[in-house]
This record gives sequence, C-alpha cells and structure tokens, in this order.
Amino acid sequence: MSVNRRPLLRAFALVLAAAFALVSVATLAKTRKRKVGVHITKSDIRTTFSYKDVFSKKVREKLTSGLPTRMLVQVALQSKKKKKPVTYWARTIELVYDLWEEDFVITVEDNRGRRRTRVKTTDEAINVAGLLWRTPIAGVKGLEPGLYRIQFVAEANPVSKEMVENIRRWLSRPSGGHGSEARSNFFGSFVGSFVDRNIGKADKTVSFVSQWFEVKGR
Repeated sequence: MSVNRRPLLRAFALVLAAAFALVSVATLAKTRKRKVGVHITKSDIRTTFSYKDVFSKKVREKLTSGLPTRMLVQVALQSKKKKKPVTYWARTIELVYDLWEEDFVITVEDNRGRRRTRVKTTDEAINVAGLLWRTPIAGVKGLEPGLYRIQFVAEANPVSKEMVENIRRWLSRPSGGHGSEARSNFFGSFVGSFVDRNIGKADKTVSFVSQWFEVKGR
C-alpha cells in the first residue's frame, strides 16, 4: 500500500517552524559574530569566508588515518524584520586520505551537485574543505527588501548522522538548496542544530552570525 508523504512533510515543516519559535533571541545573540564577504547579484546572494578553525588538532590528526572525515556545513539567511531564518543552504564534505596514492580525495556535495577532487597535502585539503568563495547561498527572488545576516554552523564528524543523510537526500533533489521548497521545508534542520542537545559533541563545531547587510528590492 502506497503512502502519500506530502502531508507528512508539511506536518514535519510545521513542527520545525515551531521548534524555531523556542529559540530565544537571547540564545542567538550569544552566538559568536564574524564578518564575512557578501556579494549580491541580480539572482542570488554569494558569500566568501573561511571556517578553517573547524579543523582542530583532533580533526587534523584524523585526516591522514585513512578513515573518512565528514563535514556538515549549514547556512541560513536570517531576516532582521522577521527575526527568523528565511532561506537554507547546506553542503556535505568527505575527506579520505588514500594511503596508496598518498593524497586526499575530497567529495563535496551541495545544490550545484557532487564534485570530487584530489590534493596532495593536508593544508591543501583544508583549503578546499574550509572555505566558501563567492558561494551562492540564497536566491534573491522572493526576498523582501530589508536587513539580513548569515547564520552559520560547520561540524567535523557530526554526531547526527541522520541529519547528514536527510540533507544528502535533499541535495539530490532537483530543487535542493534553493527556491520556495528550501525555504519552507528545510531551514528547520539548521534551526534544529541550535537546540539539538548534541550540538558541540562533534569532533569540532564552529558557529557564528555575520554582520547585517541590506537586500534591496528587485
């Protein structure tokens, strides 16, 4: 017997939205602030910044073990007027040191698809996995004019493997990462990371909010 999953997804989205309501402004205010590069085009909002500090000594030591090092990167765009996230973007990263070839195989997956690259050194691997460079993280269409800021969380070897798999399944969808479906159904996963009792139990977690910046009407 087939099951219609759409009502379940809608109900799940409502639960996630309710979860956000439990996150106080004071809680978000305690989050570290970091200035990031923001470039707004006619179609999207792009950002540039480093989060290489997610590669702690513990994480670096694991990189050359031959076992996978997994990372979950989550970005939300918060509206100052609405006091909540209105878009959501995610990226998963897997780094594996090839003991035979003595290099790193890095697999990156986001709304632009899955990409694989090889680099020789640990520093090169960290440069690939710990940097966003003019990366589109939100579409401009549908955003109200006003002030916004970026909320960011990166986890090295995250505890919540279920969340990582859910995000990977979402990224495999044609609309993954952008559009109204992303805003309505999936930003709750990011919000959940602020209230998840497992936050901080990954090998290393980096979280911050950016400066406020203006998005003008289109």
